Amino acid sequence: MKQVWHPWTEWECYRGGMFDGEINMDPGAAKEAYANFLRDIPRFNAAMARVLKEWPLSCEHFLSNPNTNRIAWLGQAAMCIETGVPCVYRGGFNTMDIEERTAANAAADVVLQKWIKQHARKNSQLHSDVESAGLFA
Repeated sequence: MKQVWHPWTEWECYRGGMFDGEINMDPGAAKEAYANFLRDIPRFNAAMARVLKEWPLSCEHFLSNPNTNRIAWLGQAAMCIETGVPCVYRGGFNTMDIEERTAANAAADVVLQKWIKQHARKNSQLHSDVESAGLFA
């Protein structure tokens, strides 16, 4: 898959407050809310579906880059889009036990692999469309 870049000014996650650190919560409570959110796999899955639908440019930018922790980005984006808690409180993940972390990572990996498969097809189709047009012959 070809990596896609978008300027930060186009990232829906940026406009959604993912990186601003502003929240009307105690930091400890925000980390606890983060962990509780990730423990609720059905809620987490629903939020990841929202991320894919509502933040397509952010997804392209972050999920097409194999050099980033895409699983972590999905978790942080899902938490932000669902609750408004920014990624600065991602340390809540470390308060979970190994089974809980494994379950959350597995849920995010399923979503990531689905996204990659869909976008690999799009990239492949685009490539064949360009080739068939004879633009580079």
